[in-house]
Amino acid sequence: MKTLATCVLALCTFAMVGCDETALDREADAIRDTTQQQAEDIRDSSQSAAEATRDASQNAAENLRERTDNASDAVQDAAEERADAIEEQGEMKADRKEDLGEEKADALEDAGENKADALEEVDNE
Repeated sequence: MKTLATCVLALCTFAMVGCDETALDREADAIRDTTQQQAEDIRDSSQSAAEATRDASQNAAENLRERTDNASDAVQDAAEERADAIEEQGEMKADRKEDLGEEKADALEDAGENKADALEEVDNE
């Protein structure tokens, strides 16, 4: 029992000694936190822009449909096709905005992670 207690105490001591954070470790963590927040802001911004694009295309399509409510069936059918195309184009533009925002955010996170890793490597040398 004494041997087990001694081993546990030794492991806890080694674990505590290995947990000391240096100034470079804290700086690396700050870099990660900052870049993750910036990346999240980029994602939020691109998501908002994409939603605005979707809303605008849906409104334009709906306005086209409303303008032809009292028109002949042929005109209404053509307007419906055009409205569907407007919505589809808007959706594609919105998806692209989201993709670009995600790519930019991922690149920023990767750069921040690389910078933080480099700081930690300097600290470990």
